[in-house]
Amino acid sequence: MTEPPNEASVPPSAVLPWYVYDRHANLLRVAGSLPEAEEWAFAHWDVVEVADREEVAANDYYYLLYAKKPDAGDFHARDFQARIVRQDRVVALGRDPEATPLHPGKD
Repeated sequence: MTEPPNEASVPPSAVLPWYVYDRHANLLRVAGSLPEAEEWAFAHWDVVEVADREEVAANDYYYLLYAKKPDAGDFHARDFQARIVRQDRVVALGRDPEATPLHPGKD
C-alpha cells in the first residue's frame, strides 16, 4: 500500500517504530515499519477498501477504512478511522511513546 520512508541507509538501531491509533486516539499497536503497521490495521478491521489516506505531516497518516460487509442481522459499523504515525511524530504530538498498546503482542 505505502512506500515506506527510505530507512535502508539508516542503522537498524536508528529505525523508529510506528504507532497505530484508532479514531479515539487509543494506541492499538506498535509496529516496526509503516507497511507492518498498515498490514496489522487492515487485518484488525477486516479492511476491504482504503477509502482515503491523507498525509497530515511527514510520517503521519490518517486513514478512512471500510471493512467487509457484516453478516445479515449484524449491525456493526463498516467504516473505521486510523492514524499511523512514526515515533518522532508521536513525541511531537505530545503522546507517550512508552504507552502500552491495547494489542501489544505478535499475532
